[in-house]
Amino acid sequence: MGPDAHGLRTFGESRGIRTFAYGAVGEPGPELELLSSPVLRRIGEAHKRSPEEVALRWVLQSGAGVSVRPTTDFGLGTSTCTEGKRCENGIKSRSESFQWSLSVKEMAELNSITSPDANPTLFSSSGCPGSFVAPK
Repeated sequence: MGPDAHGLRTFGESRGIRTFAYGAVGEPGPELELLSSPVLRRIGEAHKRSPEEVALRWVLQSGAGVSVRPTTDFGLGTSTCTEGKRCENGIKSRSESFQWSLSVKEMAELNSITSPDANPTLFSSSGCPGSFVAPK
């Protein structure tokens, strides 16, 4: 975890490649270590939010783009939303991520987490100057 776990974000953004978190709670499936983190749970309880909502807010507040799924019922090649109002409620809770924020202290605490040890998925587009040009 952390804002730039392996320097990939700094490397990409120095070349015009924007950071995009493909899965705020893990990819290709939910990262159980992240979702059961005592830090995310404690911060979530303080804001009356779930660990998933804390993870999403951290990604958004750190300035990265993010793709979200309405529930944590997904995995490699699967993504389902079939039971009752789970998807509707999930979409609503994710959209509410813009209605609250983490404190500077909470962001620092989340930034210091070193596990799980993963990077966000990155993408670039022709809209990013020099994004498809190898540095000389």
